[in-house]
Amino acid sequence: MIFAIFLAVQVVLAAPKAPPPPVELPPTVVLARYAAALARLREPRIVSFDYMLEQTGTRTMEQSHRVFRKGTNERDETLAVDGKRLAPPSVRIFRGRRNRYSVLTLAPRLEKYTFAYVGPKRNGGHIDYVFSLEPKAAARFAITLVTIDGVHFLPSSLAFHTGSHAGTGTFNFGGRASWWVPFGATAHAKIGMDTADERLTFSEYRFPTDLPPSTFSEPRALPTFAPAPF
Repeated sequence: MIFAIFLAVQVVLAAPKAPPPPVELPPTVVLARYAAALARLREPRIVSFDYMLEQTGTRTMEQSHRVFRKGTNERDETLAVDGKRLAPPSVRIFRGRRNRYSVLTLAPRLEKYTFAYVGPKRNGGHIDYVFSLEPKAAARFAITLVTIDGVHFLPSSLAFHTGSHAGTGTFNFGGRASWWVPFGATAHAKIGMDTADERLTFSEYRFPTDLPPSTFSEPRALPTFAPAPF
């Protein structure tokens, strides 16, 4: 009996201690770190990725794409439409085009929005921070909610609304290699008596050191690169 009690005590003593709960930071500290993180953030000069476009409602469609970007030059290859592979892909070349879904394009800034703290959101071993937003000037497109990642202090998700067709939607972001990139986007709109929904899913990020000049001039398929690691 004594030996059994001794073993039980040893098991309890040997059990690993639970990690301490994460400490919630004051909203003012979170916003200061958020502003500093955005000021330091840079976009990759060269990037390639895949994305899936899904539309339902007034129009039903599914497309898969592969994109190559260098600076403001972009090549968008449509690989498949409604499950049918295109051979060769349909290619569009854009010049002087900003990255519409980048954090630097979409992230709300302290000077343009009033941030009101909603509360913490537990995310694994850390805390994320949720703020509701009110634009300081009238705008047709506005961010209404931001979730700030409690490790990198960059937006992990954004909610938005737009005056056009009473649209609403979300953007989601996260880390790939050493970059903060979009993972997905959704949009919902009311058009007349109908509704329309759209979903974008970004994947297979690659960060090559360079792209051949023909990337932005020749309408043909390009070789693939290994995706970036998690």
